[in-house]
Amino acid sequence: MSARLPRVLSAVVGRWGGCAAPCALLVLLAVTPAHAGVHVVAAADPALASMVLLGVGPREPVLLFEAQDAAVVERFRAESPGPVTCLWRAAAPANLRPLLEAAAGATCTPADDLAALARRFWPAPPAVVLVAADDYPGLLRGAALAGALDAALLPIAAAMPPPADALAGWNVPTWYAIGTVVAPPLPAAAALTRLPDAESIASVAVRALGGTAGTVVVANPSDRRGRFSPSGLSLLAPLIAVQHRAPLVLVSAAAATTVESEVRRAIAAGGLAPTHIYLIGDELALRSHRVPDPVLAAGGPEALGGARDVRVELFSQIQTLRPQDYAVGRFVAEDAARASASLARQRRDAAPASGPLVMLSNADAVFALGETISRTTVSELRNAGVPVRAAFGAAVTPAAIRSALEEASLLVWEGHARDLTLEERGGITVARTPPVVVLQGCYTLDRSDPFILFEHGTNAIIATSAAIYSASGSAFARAFFDALLHEDADLGTAVRNARNFLLAVTELKKQRGHRDWTKTYRAALAFALWGDPTARPPLARDTPTLAPARWRADAARLELTVPARRLKTARVGRYSAQPVPRALLSGLILRQGDAPARVVKELFYATLRPPDGMTAACAAPGWEVVSLWAPETHTLSVLARPPGDAPTDLARAGTFVFPLVADPTACP
Repeated sequence: MSARLPRVLSAVVGRWGGCAAPCALLVLLAVTPAHAGVHVVAAADPALASMVLLGVGPREPVLLFEAQDAAVVERFRAESPGPVTCLWRAAAPANLRPLLEAAAGATCTPADDLAALARRFWPAPPAVVLVAADDYPGLLRGAALAGALDAALLPIAAAMPPPADALAGWNVPTWYAIGTVVAPPLPAAAALTRLPDAESIASVAVRALGGTAGTVVVANPSDRRGRFSPSGLSLLAPLIAVQHRAPLVLVSAAAATTVESEVRRAIAAGGLAPTHIYLIGDELALRSHRVPDPVLAAGGPEALGGARDVRVELFSQIQTLRPQDYAVGRFVAEDAARASASLARQRRDAAPASGPLVMLSNADAVFALGETISRTTVSELRNAGVPVRAAFGAAVTPAAIRSALEEASLLVWEGHARDLTLEERGGITVARTPPVVVLQGCYTLDRSDPFILFEHGTNAIIATSAAIYSASGSAFARAFFDALLHEDADLGTAVRNARNFLLAVTELKKQRGHRDWTKTYRAALAFALWGDPTARPPLARDTPTLAPARWRADAARLELTVPARRLKTARVGRYSAQPVPRALLSGLILRQGDAPARVVKELFYATLRPPDGMTAACAAPGWEVVSLWAPETHTLSVLARPPGDAPTDLARAGTFVFPLVADPTACP
């Protein structure tokens, strides 16, 4: 385990933890069966590393070596015994070579002749992309272009140009020169096109991708510079773009407004219509928005840990009270070495996970409302045929946590995050960690847990950057699974839809005069996905035992069909809920006079693409409706609250009609 985690996290978020108890480290040990070998190259040589990542990475694991993280290579070799190919170039710092060879357990092969290496990686490519070896942004753009073209990448080192006859006999008809690179002598029939700037490179790449890119990959090339051990994750951005058949956008600065404006400009210039944005970089490279804590701003209590701001993911728009449009995910690691190991593990462990979904909720009496919602989520998942194990309160023991980490395909943690990191209880060693983890608690993105989980097999983490009230956090988790189960959403879309659900609940609370709307709003701001937004979670499903609520859209209306049969009653303390399948819950509760009992009001929610021209839904008689229009992806989120304010006012079974309109002001 790296001793640098607290320092790196402090640099990233400006403080360590924000938790009442110290954030300890969960000690994990990954154990996996033998696999094929691995290619190792120094991250300090970006020209050679880019060639290896592009030439080998789409098919075989590639590890980037960094001296301070030599254990990354050693651990991966222990997990996956097999042949190791180590490449080395004299341009890299000489003192790294013995360290690299010691970690790789192999003598490195000289690779100073990049032209020969390119011909070995790409014997007969349709094109070759030439780029100056010392132009790092150009190198990234050239690698992404070569990936889009299925072309070869050839960096040209000014201090070590290829021999005059190096390319003779390499009969490639099309050549591209990036920036001001000095092209070596080309074969006689070669046609050379110069691409002098980012716009011309992007134009060729977008044409090569055929206008079908649903994802845009974003990185900041300056992430290799800085005082706080910069992560350098941008070196992996071209490979990730190739894997997603996506254009790569490099931004000029880390500021949130700069990142968003430059990416939107690139989307417009390329005539793109993406649904997903994949951010490659930490907070030092691609900075999230900082928004004043809405609870504190409204005169509410100071958040646990004293935070006065909420960190809001890029492209969220929720901070402006507008719905999130794109599905967004962020690829995060402590450095390029650890990031490359994460990608290598994903390739190595490509088979779908087969374990159960496990929910652990260490709620106490303060979290009774949240636990009530969580218990209905477990019933919802079981009704849909998902294998589920759940433990609540005192049943969340170290043994239960160990079992969940080793066996779950998807782990949902709800409640006090301090109990997940168990060093204060003597430490835990597990054989694996789940591919997908939901950390529904306070400041769970600011702790060491996500980094530890990533290093030991987890691919995606949904977590928070603020203190979260239990009802809002559990409501998010329920909406997240609603999108996975009933809308067949990927991870990024499910997180987007769940955040927009909380935003819609915020608007509904405001309309109804609820003063606690800021609690729900803070949760909507705080959740984010660290991982691939296009990934599909390992969630086995079957035909539902009880029919769920159904939404259907036609030319001018939405129809909601509410079934008659309900899930079993969940009761915790004075709270209870008995929703129909696919009804959502939040902090909206019903009470009868001074009676202590509280009933959680069921809500109905869906995200869909309405017929062309329709941007809002109107209320059915007696119902209340909030609709949120996302113009870039042409999606409409609709939240409907059934009539009644008494605990006995459950939603009636039947079909209810919500007119669709082009302008929200046209609703009666």
